[in-house]
Amino acid sequence: MVENKENIQVMILKSDNVMMDTIYDAKMIRIKDKKYNLLIMKDYWPVIGELDGSVYIEADKNYTYENIKGFYSMTHNKFHLIIQDEGNSNAN
Repeated sequence: MVENKENIQVMILKSDNVMMDTIYDAKMIRIKDKKYNLLIMKDYWPVIGELDGSVYIEADKNYTYENIKGFYSMTHNKFHLIIQDEGNSNAN
């Protein structure tokens, strides 16, 4: 088995924007939903879900998306986030 040396690639699509934001080499993603908390790291199991809460992404900068509604999936170290409704977001 060949080990993937890269971390997670994150692709973010907002419903009001045609362009997709991409974050390379994310180390971890924390999802805080109203019902659950999830920590996603490299080589995490494939997962798909609906989100009503916040997403925190740790990469070269820290990215925060708060009070969002949308969907996410994680397969083969690629995380997709589709934001339908957005409260606050920023990058530190």
